[in-house]
Amino acid sequence: MDRLSQRHIYIIAILFSLLLSFIGFTQWFTPDIGVDGVLYLRCAAAYNQGGLKAAMALYQWPFYSIIIAHLHQLGLSYITAARLLDALLQAWMVYFFIRIVFHLNPSPRIGLWALLCIICYSTLNDERGLFLRDFGYWAFYLTSFWAALVFLKTEKQRYLWLFGLNMLVAALFRIEGVVIALSSIVLFFFMPGWSFYARCRNSLLMAWPFLLGAVLFLLIGAHNLYGGGRLQDIYGYITHGVATVLQNKEQTIDLMDKALKPYYIFIRTNQMYIGMLIGFFIYKIVANIGVIYSGFAIYGWTKKALVLDRREKILWYGLIIIQVFILFVFLMNHLFLTSRYVLALCLLMLLWTPFGIEQLYQKALLCTRKWRVGFAVALSCLFIFTLLNSFVHIGPSKRHIFNATKWLQQHTTVNDRITVNDTIVLYQVKGAISTWDEDILTPTQESNCQFSVYRYVAVKFRHEDPLTHCNNLILLQSYHNEKDGVANIYEVKR
Repeated sequence: MDRLSQRHIYIIAILFSLLLSFIGFTQWFTPDIGVDGVLYLRCAAAYNQGGLKAAMALYQWPFYSIIIAHLHQLGLSYITAARLLDALLQAWMVYFFIRIVFHLNPSPRIGLWALLCIICYSTLNDERGLFLRDFGYWAFYLTSFWAALVFLKTEKQRYLWLFGLNMLVAALFRIEGVVIALSSIVLFFFMPGWSFYARCRNSLLMAWPFLLGAVLFLLIGAHNLYGGGRLQDIYGYITHGVATVLQNKEQTIDLMDKALKPYYIFIRTNQMYIGMLIGFFIYKIVANIGVIYSGFAIYGWTKKALVLDRREKILWYGLIIIQVFILFVFLMNHLFLTSRYVLALCLLMLLWTPFGIEQLYQKALLCTRKWRVGFAVALSCLFIFTLLNSFVHIGPSKRHIFNATKWLQQHTTVNDRITVNDTIVLYQVKGAISTWDEDILTPTQESNCQFSVYRYVAVKFRHEDPLTHCNNLILLQSYHNEKDGVANIYEVKR
């Protein structure tokens, strides 16, 4: 273990991350780029064809797509460019997760636990095969957190500049970064032990990239960028957010009253509503960190396996509270949370896990040989299970959709007009075609079967084909999965 230096751990982590990214992209040769991924790829193509305004007409926060567009200009396909970008961002995330742990404790063994935790982290690995702008947000968010921690220890001002720059880049991937950055500036302003002048100076140094960004935005002209893109969302939440949340809360409670009060008069729907939201929120956090990882993190935190000074606690716990507040308001407003929405918060909490494992490892060393071996075996099985669980698909296979896509790619030309009821299939077959919106099929049992402008019609469905009544279609191929999922390809009669 002593021979395993920090550099070795960094190199191993980056190589493993790149390997897992490759596995995630292939997913055993049935890749799924995701519906959001199709939007980002189309946005990249629009940027190359019509510039920033064309990209923002499709998606109003296109920084991730712009990077893909520039990589495409180097000779890569849009899909390959997106995969390369995501692989690099994922490796960046892994690197800075471990670097934060090493900053807090430079022990090689702690670094090894951190490497295993982040490499085997199933929630992150589940997302590796998709095209997500979130990878950039998470990578630069962790980098900014590291820079802030280093500043608190060294008080070298360049790390505050680095914090602001990384938070600005994170915000360009996801608009939430603006809220996190502004909240962090407030946290630093109230840090104990600094003079009023030092607080103002530090806060200003953290804010400089956003001030520069605001100036550039004004120079470009907000009127040319569709009202500022997603910045208008922040303005909307500030001005109308509280009223919207309260209105949605009242509507939900009213629905609960109508559904439950006639049968359960004693129920207090207000308390039930808040209790359900809190319970669901805790469930999402624990489920996305992992039950066992959460146990290690809580154990390390309660046993004070990591000693933080007062400023580090304010920064760390403050960011957690800010994230919890943002996510809980979103949950109240929309009544759902996905894994990628909570992952930034989960990564902050996951940083405690290596220290919890180390605390238990130290206790195991004091036990008998049988207990030490048992602990090592259990820990090895945990990491192997979480790693394999990331890439073992449980549920219906998408192989039938993949096979239908491959057939269309091999048997159609650029001149063949195709309509499909799956945006991912349509993109993989035709790319960012100009008639995109017209070629999205929305079949129903009452469809009028007007397909004369097309040569091929492809439809995926469960149990019953919505196009069986169309007499002007000839079935060419039919692919099935093990759960009654079907993908049919038809040729239109001439």
